Amino acid sequence: MTGNYLKQLVLFFLSGSAIVCAAGESTVDTDSPPVYKEEDYEKVGDLGKGAFGVVSKVIEKKTGKIYALKTFNPEPRGYEHAENEINALKQLDHGNIVKMITNNLGARSEDESVHLVLEHMPCNLYRAIQDHPEIKENKREILYQVLSGVAHIHSKKVVHGDLKLMNILVDPTTMIVKICDFGSCYVEELLLFPNRPAGGYYDDILSLVSLMKFLCFGQCFLDWRCLENLSRDEKERFLEAQRNGVLPPSNKLKTVYEELRKVVSENGLDLFLELVVSKREGGCTTAADALRHPFFAEGREQDPLPEEPKQRRAPYTYSRRNPNYSTNKTQQ
Repeated sequence: MTGNYLKQLVLFFLSGSAIVCAAGESTVDTDSPPVYKEEDYEKVGDLGKGAFGVVSKVIEKKTGKIYALKTFNPEPRGYEHAENEINALKQLDHGNIVKMITNNLGARSEDESVHLVLEHMPCNLYRAIQDHPEIKENKREILYQVLSGVAHIHSKKVVHGDLKLMNILVDPTTMIVKICDFGSCYVEELLLFPNRPAGGYYDDILSLVSLMKFLCFGQCFLDWRCLENLSRDEKERFLEAQRNGVLPPSNKLKTVYEELRKVVSENGLDLFLELVVSKREGGCTTAADALRHPFFAEGREQDPLPEEPKQRRAPYTYSRRNPNYSTNKTQQ
């Protein structure tokens, strides 16, 4: 099969008109959004810039509503990224997925940029926690919403492919969370991408594991990606030993587990292990199953209290006037 045929087949699956209504979906017809018209919007600020274009803050002149406008670079890769995202969003109408308002994909000249108007959210999760560290107290609520969005994505047999903190949007005042940026998503079940090995669902799940740690500690840890390199047998042996009260084997998973134990409840630790040990291939229901975990039914009071900061001693300071004097005093 030719490359063009593969592309058309993927877009056919992504842009089918039938959308199965599920809990959390809106009644807005995202399958046939209105055509974007530049004169309907006024730019009021810049929101960001990426490899495939820029994002601006705009106001719809007629209603005064604020939206985010993505303008993709007018070159082949920019167009393909835009086409992928728009066709994916037609299928993914859900309360925890950013909503598409309008676009000009099918009504533009060949050399014109693709414009995509999306609902506006105040900031991404990384910036929200940097500016409002107290948001980490809502880690169950945030993780649940992201899992809910991922469960919906996977239910359509689609892999997001780029779940990261900058692609998770949040409103710090309402704690509403939405997943964005679907330019890298693909249909896992078709296996039409020779450069993408099976296991995309699991890659999304591992991204949720990284998110879980960020919500607990407020910073990124690249070493968590080492969990991907552990064999399934190693992970299952660790899980079985842990649940049977046996000393688990020492490996990277144990190091991460012990670190997480300091800040999250026993149910949180169990959820972490379930996500890590989930299926490498298939596994499109992993996120949906995780939504029923008891971790989300408990409160933050079940988490361990923060450890008291350890005392440290100040470095020795020599005094010319009194050689026997130093400022080596215990400090808090």
